[in-house]
Amino acid sequence: MPVRVRYGETGGADVEDSGSCAQKVYPPTFHASAVETLAVLRVLRKRPDAASDRAVVVGQSFGGTTAIAVAALNPPGVQGAIDFAGGGGGGPVSHPQHPCSEPALHALFAGYGKSARMPTLSLYSENDTYFGPTFPAEWFEAFKAAGGTGEFVRFPPVSDNGHLLFSRGTELWHPRVQAFLASLGYLPPTRPPRGSP
Repeated sequence: MPVRVRYGETGGADVEDSGSCAQKVYPPTFHASAVETLAVLRVLRKRPDAASDRAVVVGQSFGGTTAIAVAALNPPGVQGAIDFAGGGGGGPVSHPQHPCSEPALHALFAGYGKSARMPTLSLYSENDTYFGPTFPAEWFEAFKAAGGTGEFVRFPPVSDNGHLLFSRGTELWHPRVQAFLASLGYLPPTRPPRGSP
């Protein structure tokens, strides 16, 4: 299981520490995560059971924003990016629904829109305790206004915390993700007939 730098046994500096809550500097943080993601993709493409020329990057929370950061790099062989509840600087207990340095996040997504040229899908729930119901839509609009392409979907509340949409709201997002993947040429997996080995 690949993990980002500093997690698990990887060690190293915390490249995701982007400063105090009032003065977050997000771009270097997510650029580092995007570079790490592409390094994992290069390794996976050496496997015989992985495509060498096709991929979709998917992430949740910090990883959701990383997926958009990857889209902004337009790496060859990546057809699209899916962002589940992406953002940064969330504090569901200390500052629920109001992420740290929110204007900087707005500017971050607008910056990604200037260069991202692949389709994206951004999925959020209206009871996201990290980012709330309005900021994610505003980030996506800034992304689109700057030139990015994609679709934004805000789902109804998921359990007691919509930030967990990926793990707790599968029945909500599954059809939208399947449609997005189909638009990129990915067919749904086939199941063997009943009774077959």
